[in-house]
Amino acid sequence: MDITPVTSSSESDLRKAKIKKVAHDYEALFTSMMLKSMRKAIGDNPLMPQSFGEKIYTEMLDDEYSKMIGKQGSFGLAALIEKELERQETGSSSEMSLPGSALENIWMLDNSFIPAQNSSSGSAAQSGTLSERVNKWESVINDASKLYDVDKNLISAVIAQESGGNPYAVSRAGAKGLMQLMDSTAKDLGVANSFSPRLNIMGGTKYLRSLLDKHNGDEQLALASYNAGPGAVDKYNGIPPYTETINYVKSVTSLKSHFTNNQEL
Repeated sequence: MDITPVTSSSESDLRKAKIKKVAHDYEALFTSMMLKSMRKAIGDNPLMPQSFGEKIYTEMLDDEYSKMIGKQGSFGLAALIEKELERQETGSSSEMSLPGSALENIWMLDNSFIPAQNSSSGSAAQSGTLSERVNKWESVINDASKLYDVDKNLISAVIAQESGGNPYAVSRAGAKGLMQLMDSTAKDLGVANSFSPRLNIMGGTKYLRSLLDKHNGDEQLALASYNAGPGAVDKYNGIPPYTETINYVKSVTSLKSHFTNNQEL
């Protein structure tokens, strides 16, 4: 009996299908973890499910949402993972290649989702000092600085504060990349892929420029707006009385000083 051999083309298609499924399943798992983390962060709230039955129903609903998002690849993580797995399989180079394993250290949510060997600050584990991780993007930072007339040391400081130099960082709120752009902000800035280091830095610097213009060059108010939103700064006619924002402005200002003086971080 003749047996038709499996063609290399069909084998390739099968591998691609498996990679795609793994990538989308992983995004669904990530989404489920994110939803649970967000609900946990809210704490006691009369609008949140209270009874055992309500909680079970909510978990089932979250799982369905996660499957839908994972299937559609709404966060873009599935596409990123899929691309990296294919790159590793073929051994080809890629500008968007991920550091280390394709399924680890791609983003950060909060400390509960970060391996124990990572830093306590929550930044994804990467080799080198903070200065080295940020200076890795020096060429793009310089380009953005010249294009938008923003101090390169300020850009570096924001990157250090926001992501620790990790281009695949994702916050609890869903901000992405080196300068932590929200999807809506990225869209307004024309950033098609927030995980692209160049696009993210260009978009984040453009946003910084707009905030500096809004506040007549006042860096502290621009940074407060970057963290808390321009509306909050307008409301309080200055840096909002939020502990996070106050600490953010102080931290970025200090980091800028370190970069300006070429001090190791």
